[in-house]
Amino acid sequence: MLQSIIDAHNIKNGNTLWDLSSVFYTRNLKTEMVFCVPFSQSEHGDFTEMAYTIRYPEYKPSDEEWTIRQSGVYHRLNRKTKQSLYIVFNPTPNSKMHQALLSNLQSDDSKSSFWLHQTLFATYVPAWRHYIASLERRFLPIANTAAATYINEELRIGHGHLSSLISIQKDFLQIPTILEAAGDVLTELNALVSSDLANQETQKLKNIQRQCETYSRTATHLQQRVQITAQLLADTLLFRDQVLANEQNGNMLQLNRSAVFLTTLTLLYLPASFLTSFFGMNFFAMDQQDNKIIGTPMIWIFVVSAILLTVATFIMYNWLSSHEAFFRTMAPKKWMPADLNIRKLTRRLTANKTTDRATGV
Repeated sequence: MLQSIIDAHNIKNGNTLWDLSSVFYTRNLKTEMVFCVPFSQSEHGDFTEMAYTIRYPEYKPSDEEWTIRQSGVYHRLNRKTKQSLYIVFNPTPNSKMHQALLSNLQSDDSKSSFWLHQTLFATYVPAWRHYIASLERRFLPIANTAAATYINEELRIGHGHLSSLISIQKDFLQIPTILEAAGDVLTELNALVSSDLANQETQKLKNIQRQCETYSRTATHLQQRVQITAQLLADTLLFRDQVLANEQNGNMLQLNRSAVFLTTLTLLYLPASFLTSFFGMNFFAMDQQDNKIIGTPMIWIFVVSAILLTVATFIMYNWLSSHEAFFRTMAPKKWMPADLNIRKLTRRLTANKTTDRATGV
């Protein structure tokens, strides 16, 4: 269909349209998440062609979350007749841009040759403020909790909060890059409008460009704050682990002292206990007539049994030492909170949903 449009309107630089359409595809991975087709301009006789794409946030009420989408514009302007051909690439049918264009076309106001570009930016650029504010609302509770946390008290934060901060930091990190690309497009459009239209239209585009710069600076500032808070949280967790490690070292030292004390007692009492057990088995008896100690000839049973039991014990120890998996099955299992299991299950169940959000088309 795109080729038929190129042929019908005799578009000289058809590759530009194909470049615009190439960024709209289903993504299974988070590829080209901040890529925007740069502003391109070409002239053929009386015609000036320009094309670009921009990215912007859009709120999805059904999912109650924000997603990054993109739209593309191709504009061919006849400098003599002032007639224009517009081709707009929207990610969804009946998008906000589509509704805004219909509203502008139905109005009786006079339009400049660049009215569509102004409509595009005026429709989507203000959404950046609300998107940044939503990220800030996710970030501030964690930041306030991390700042008010004492190492020697029970922590109200954990590694889950650190993962949330990293996710928020990634969202903030892409904003300046996307807005910088939009700013470059606005700079080029301003240059074209300045040579073709009155100062009023140029001023409108410059105002939108200033908004992009403001949102970019705000996102950069918040991204740095998130990075600082994430570092603070990581250090707090690290110091807390060190405190717990010191407590455990103290407990281990106390246990070692107890073990040394018990070992000393064992060395003192073991010989006497062994003699008591050995002579208590009646291997020896006193001959009342001769006043001599006589021993039973069956003592060999005790000696042989003790040797065999010792050998069997060493054989079993060597076998178990060569099969470490057996010891791992006997090791105590690490307790995992139920809510952590639920979060892991939720991540699996929402994997497709996350992939759809990452698509951004």
